Formats: sequence, C-alpha cells, structure tokens
Amino acid sequence: MNAKRLRLRLTHSGVHIVLIILCAVCITPLFWMIRTALAPSADILSSHLWPSHLAFGNFVTAWHAQPFLLFLGNSLLTNATIVACQLGTSALAAYSLVFIPYQGKRLVFFTTLLAMMVPMQATFVPIYSMLSTFHLINTYGALILPFVGSAFGIFLMRQGFLSIPKEMVQAARVDGATEWQILVNIVLPHAKPTVATLVLLNFVYHYNSLFWPLIATNTNNMRVVPVALSYFLTQDAGQSLQWNLAMAFDVFAIAPVVILFLLGQRYFVQGVTGVSLKG
Repeated sequence: MNAKRLRLRLTHSGVHIVLIILCAVCITPLFWMIRTALAPSADILSSHLWPSHLAFGNFVTAWHAQPFLLFLGNSLLTNATIVACQLGTSALAAYSLVFIPYQGKRLVFFTTLLAMMVPMQATFVPIYSMLSTFHLINTYGALILPFVGSAFGIFLMRQGFLSIPKEMVQAARVDGATEWQILVNIVLPHAKPTVATLVLLNFVYHYNSLFWPLIATNTNNMRVVPVALSYFLTQDAGQSLQWNLAMAFDVFAIAPVVILFLLGQRYFVQGVTGVSLKG
C-alpha cells in the first residue's frame, strides 16, 4: 500500500512539474512583453531580468504614435458583427444537422469538415475579385462578408447540440412549439458553454487576423489593430526599432482579448471539455 501511494505521489509530482514548466514557457513571452514595455531604451537588450527603472511614459508615447482608438473601434465593430453572424448561421446549420431528419445529412456534415481544411489563402483571390466587382474593397463589408459563415462554427455548435436530449425537442414539438422557438428557447440556453466557446475563439481569431484586413483595406481609417501594429513595427525600417514602444502598443492590443477571456473563461472551459467528449 505504501509503495502504491509513493508511486501515486511521484506521478502527481511529475505531472505538476511538467505543468509548471509548460506554464512558464507560455508565460515567458507575456512577461518579456510587459518587461520590455516598461523598460527605457537603454535597458531593452539588457541581461537583467527587470529594467533599472520603470518607464511608464512608453505607454503614453505608444498611445499617441498611432490612432489606437480608431483601429480598436474598427476591430471591435467588425469582430462583433462577424461573431454575431457566425453564431446565427452556425446555430441554424447545427440545429438542422442534429434535430431535423433529412437525407444526405452525413454528406452535409462531411462537406463541412472538408471546408474546415481549406485555408483562407486558397480562396482569397476569388473572394477579393467578387468584392472588388461590387466595389466593397476598403469597406466594412470587405472585412465582414467573407466570414459570415464558418465551417468550424457549424462543427462546434453541432458537437455542443449533441449533448441536448432529443426527447426534450420532441416534447416541445408535441406542445406546438415551432423550430425557431425550440432553437431560441430550449437548445441555445442549454448550449451556453458552446456558444461562449464559439464567441471567444472566433473573436480572438479575427481580432488577431492580419492577412485579410491587410489585403481588403488600403486606407488608415479602415485599418484594424493587427495591421496598425505591423505599421508600428516597420515605421522605423532601416533604423533602430523601438521595441519598448512596440511592446507597449502590444499591451494595449491584447487588453480586449484578455478581458473577454476573463469574463467567459468558466463557460469556455466547459464548452471545450464538453465538445471534446462528443462524437
């Protein structure tokens, strides 16, 4: 019995050590960002773990270096619209895949899985051509319309809906509820963790997206945060790059994502755990 307890303790200790190491690896870039943002120019490449004195003025300089509020507003507006559209389209498609019987359902789901494997870089030329035909380049429509639907969103919502008893849906139909009422009043309230997971993952993905916003916009008044950050990093090309100001701008950039995660982390963990257990 003592040997068994000893092996169990050693196993737990080993797992904790590995987790601590992984946490340290994940936290190190964040620590370096904050450390560099607070460092004066002379201490950026210093071997010291912490700067000799804290230069909070870097945040003021970085704030005025770019119209951050404009870029942040563009990012929040486009991302919120994308998330809302994807939530609606994904919920409708997932509801039909789980609760409405029809022929070809497996084929539809298989096609959805295939669509998840197609990268944006493989389709951006025809998408750009279509948007250009309708004179939507450098507009909010160019940033939103290509992402109204999401194969990943359909897959995630379907996996979440599988945990809801079909008997509950059938009982609602017997009581005279319409499919829309069942979706809004029964299915979605029981799938809050999945909904929160989709909102968080989609928001983070599109908030961090650089490739498409850089192509679809060409004026500063339509730029989003990642594009603005790339400008910040290249504005001193050929000269000494001010990493402390770039990292200070980075702190501003990640703040909305961190706040969103802190608000929805409980549902996010439940949603990821629940989806991983559904087949």
